[in-house]
Amino acid sequence: MLPKLKRLTKRDFIGIRPHIVFRGTYVDIALHPSSHTRFACIISKKRIKKAVDRNKVKRKIYNILTLITTKNQNLIFVYPKHSCISANHTLLRNEIEQVFATL
Repeated sequence: MLPKLKRLTKRDFIGIRPHIVFRGTYVDIALHPSSHTRFACIISKKRIKKAVDRNKVKRKIYNILTLITTKNQNLIFVYPKHSCISANHTLLRNEIEQVFATL
């Protein structure tokens, strides 16, 4: 799990319009310029119906984000897709690392 200092809060979302930078097979990633780096994993009920599955996916993604360091200061939004449930941890990690390598 990410530490609280690295996660976005509800107050951070006020007035933010992130721009989608990457659309992959497992996740969509959006950015918003900021003075510090923070992450959010946003999963709607429309994409993944069961709360158990949403929580599993969040845990997978937050675990991957703890291992990744970024060069730029941005607010980073991760939108997992339904295919993320059955995805292997290494496939998810490779896709997310590929995105952060290009930022």
